[in-house]
Amino acid sequence: MGFNGANSESRLEKGSKCPKCRKAGIYYTGSSVLHGNPYTPAADTEVEHHYSCPHCQHNWSAYC
Repeated sequence: MGFNGANSESRLEKGSKCPKCRKAGIYYTGSSVLHGNPYTPAADTEVEHHYSCPHCQHNWSAYC
C-alpha cells in the first residue's frame, strides 16, 4: 500500500459496500497521510483512505 493520495491506486474490494447505494463491489483508490509517519508504530499517525463506487459514482474517505 502506498500513500500517494486519492486516485493513486485502483483495487476492487468485492465484499465492501458503498455507504450511499449499499451495493457491493467498491474501489479502493489510495491513501493519504494526514499526520505522522505510517511506517512507525506511533499512536498519533492519521491516514485517510479513499474509495469510489462504480455503481453510483459516490466518492468518500475513511479515516484511521
